[in-house]
Amino acid sequence: MIYTSRILDQRDLDRQLVRSATCEITIAELELTLPPTSRGQLTTVEGLIRDITSDLNIDQPLRRIEDPENYQAIENVINKLRDILGDDNDKNSESTKEKDAPMLFPFTITLDDPAGNSFIEFTGNMGDPKWNKKNYHRTLEQNVTLGLVDPEEQSNPRVANPESMNVQDVHEDEIFVFPGQCSSCGHSIETNMKKVNIPYFKVSMSAFCESFRFFFSLL
Repeated sequence: MIYTSRILDQRDLDRQLVRSATCEITIAELELTLPPTSRGQLTTVEGLIRDITSDLNIDQPLRRIEDPENYQAIENVINKLRDILGDDNDKNSESTKEKDAPMLFPFTITLDDPAGNSFIEFTGNMGDPKWNKKNYHRTLEQNVTLGLVDPEEQSNPRVANPESMNVQDVHEDEIFVFPGQCSSCGHSIETNMKKVNIPYFKVSMSAFCESFRFFFSLL
């Protein structure tokens, strides 16, 4: 599950944010990615930005001496984060700007959590134009990471190639079997297809995933 929110004014910094241990956070404008952590977090967008700023500042004095190039690159990111917060100095002072004041550095924050346990607050309702939610099917690797699939059961998925199928002279009593992937767990499955003589339908398709215990059927 992916949540995306555009942070365009000071009020957007107050959006509550739930980050689970499996969530990856991205701020594209800063080319900044926070990988999954060992613990969850309940905070606001502002709180998250302050935590990032604090973490980046920790080793800056040492980098300034040993690695000036990376020091400057990180310092540029820190300065942009301070612009976001509207702080005049390193202290966690409250911004004196109005809540509807535009951001000096507008940005987009994206939460990608395959477990679906993370969330960022919308304003009013789910029609919030600055907020978006997107569901997706987990990959086999993600299911293994989440403990939903035994690593020993992994296999190289076989991808169906419809162009290689010969569907000429298909009879109603013939059943075609072609390989594919389970959309829920990524394991290899076989899909059965049969020509049918039913009004408005030409074929019947069905598939069953032994690993996810999922059955699919379509006329």
